[in-house]
Amino acid sequence: MWITYIGHSGFLMEWETCYWLFDYYKGEIPQMAPDKKIFVFASHKHADHFNPDIFNLSQKYPNVVYLLSSDIKLREKDYSKLGITPELLSNIHSVKPANQYEEADNNNHMMMIKTLKSTDSGVAFLLHYQGKTVYHAGDLNLWMWKGESSQYNNNMKARFEKEMELLKDVPIDVAFAPLDPRQEEYYYLGLERLVNTAKVTCVFPMHFWEKPSVIQQYKKERLNKLNLTEVMEVSRDGQQWEIVL
Repeated sequence: MWITYIGHSGFLMEWETCYWLFDYYKGEIPQMAPDKKIFVFASHKHADHFNPDIFNLSQKYPNVVYLLSSDIKLREKDYSKLGITPELLSNIHSVKPANQYEEADNNNHMMMIKTLKSTDSGVAFLLHYQGKTVYHAGDLNLWMWKGESSQYNNNMKARFEKEMELLKDVPIDVAFAPLDPRQEEYYYLGLERLVNTAKVTCVFPMHFWEKPSVIQQYKKERLNKLNLTEVMEVSRDGQQWEIVL
């Protein structure tokens, strides 16, 4: 598979017969092959994870399916402005936390979709396809902050741990997870808990707010805590990797 970093929490995965576009916010979406099915995921309604421009893809590509968190509310009066036709509307699916869904590519290979409940808003996606497993956290993270009360941070930790239990010992080939420098000394807790709960082959840090140096900082400070997970060095928009699994 090929993986392209678009920006912030946005990634494009190219498989043999389809594409997966996650949490497009801004930046250039690479040209895609028109004969492949495109699955567009949006984990929640925040503007840095959901940009209505994703609906323009349906004007360029013939087979686009949207999987949007249920907290994203599309109003009928806005359909025309967003370019949502009745035909397109039938390809827009709302997904709720703690549920399972199925979609098929053009060759009828099934993609199994499991949603987790975010500790912020919306969902995280756990996807099984072609014998591989991919996880996109959205904003499911251990959002602890120095300025918050112990009660808030303890409640956040309990909510995060509840979701991580669902991933215990789950083999994940590719994960996308926040590594947010705004959290200061707490910046690594969510990602590290993920890779030490599931069995993650490689993880792409995201949501680092134009500060990719936090990835190098993490690897320098916490390398011995990573198990066998490879932390990918995301450094610029448009960066691309070929992943052989």
